Amino acid sequence: MKEYFDENGHLTDFALFDLIDELPDELQRLEIAEHLSFCDHCTERYTAILCDDVLISPPKPLKTNVLQRIRQQARIVFFNRYVAAGVAACFTMVLWTSGAFSAGNIKIKDRNALEDLTVITGNFTEKAVEFGQNVSDEINKFFTNFNLEGDFTDEKK
Repeated sequence: MKEYFDENGHLTDFALFDLIDELPDELQRLEIAEHLSFCDHCTERYTAILCDDVLISPPKPLKTNVLQRIRQQARIVFFNRYVAAGVAACFTMVLWTSGAFSAGNIKIKDRNALEDLTVITGNFTEKAVEFGQNVSDEINKFFTNFNLEGDFTDEKK
């Protein structure tokens, strides 16, 4: 019978190789497994024997590709967040300058309800047409001053 433990109480190399080859009987395997469950030194030696320690290097370096993809994702996140906020701010400015938030001067005189409704509807219609025209004018001004060439479409200037 082989001695599987040395004088310090650790597993011998024979024990580890026999364990890999499944040579010990059931009781010896249980003793070895119990020792491996609490002895880090022997567990490290056993895993070193099991592993080939051959690390395969990638055919091309991955660091540059990974960093490029992280930068690209950061640009996309930045673009999605801040462009949406910028568009909302521009749309607010268009609405503000077009007079969408001003109620207008509705003057109702002493008339009956039908005439009052007609005056209110007429004023509302005028304001809606004026609002639409102002929005259209502001959007046209915005896009005539907005230059979309070069930066993100990889065009050469």
